[in-house]
Amino acid sequence: MASLNRQSLEPLYCQISDVLQSMIDNSELSPGDRLPSEHEIASQYNVSRNTARLAINALIMRGLAYRVKGKGTFVTQRRMRYGLMQLTSFSEEMRRRGMSAGSKVLSLVCETPPPKIAQRLQLDAQTQVYKIERLRLANGEPMALHLSYVPCDLCPGLEKEDLSQASLYDLLEVKHGLRIAYADQVLKPAIASQYEADLLTVYPGSPLLLVESLAFLDRGMPVEYARLIYRGDRYEFPFQSVRRSGYGTHRREQFVEKVLVD
Repeated sequence: MASLNRQSLEPLYCQISDVLQSMIDNSELSPGDRLPSEHEIASQYNVSRNTARLAINALIMRGLAYRVKGKGTFVTQRRMRYGLMQLTSFSEEMRRRGMSAGSKVLSLVCETPPPKIAQRLQLDAQTQVYKIERLRLANGEPMALHLSYVPCDLCPGLEKEDLSQASLYDLLEVKHGLRIAYADQVLKPAIASQYEADLLTVYPGSPLLLVESLAFLDRGMPVEYARLIYRGDRYEFPFQSVRRSGYGTHRREQFVEKVLVD
């Protein structure tokens, strides 16, 4: 490890965290590797345990590390990058990235929706919807929580399908002939509740990314309202902003990424 500059105005814990980040950036520490403990850092740099703790906390705040109770602090997996430009399913996106997509179906029921959901889907008060809650996995690792509402009369028999393996969008499009054209989406910050933390294997209060999505058929009819909660340490959502109409349009295709909505 590099030595510290004790004459610098930069706090020692910041210098230590920068050294550790450099080791991560240079692949000296890989995703899943255990970071030096507070005791090891304090001994290596001749600093207090509190300084060592602050250095580790700084890495956690940057999303570069996470703690496992009783085991230590580890380097996070690299974030997956998804933009807000092109509509694909979780399963499609994982296949594109050479990863194995999976789901754990937490609930699948046909029920009367809350008024807010009925309004979003342009339904009357008596129309029932499928409420589908799934834990989304990539190579077996929890990635996101996905809550969907779909009108029951658009896809009868959906409760008989194996949504732990099948893509909801594939079922809607192939089996039921529903062509999904676009979605209105809103990205918001969120923090993990105890329930979400337990499922996503993060600490309560950890940063999350919440996407609210309303998907439409090609004829403009809403077909799915969804709330997608992504792990903040595994996702980022890049996008391009254009100042003037037509400016830089020849480069936009280079910036089109994918957003998971299924």
